[in-house]
Amino acid sequence: AGAYYILADFSDISDEPDDVFARRLTQGTPEVPGVASVPGSSFFYDPENGRRFVRFAFCKRLETLEEAVRRLPVLVDHLRATRPGA
Repeated sequence: AGAYYILADFSDISDEPDDVFARRLTQGTPEVPGVASVPGSSFFYDPENGRRFVRFAFCKRLETLEEAVRRLPVLVDHLRATRPGA
């Protein structure tokens, strides 16, 4: 077992701070499933340098990766449509 990690810049779809955006990612609905992430500022000596990033963990099980592939596009579309100030 193990995992892959990616630190993703979300500034194209949200102006929110990383902790707010990471919390919003977890709030799923039947139509828009949530995903877990960690605020990027957690990984920087100066947290301000990580405010536009979130970290995702991708476990190596094929079923987990397939579920992530299914969830992420739906979630990104939803986030763009509900972007604060949009």
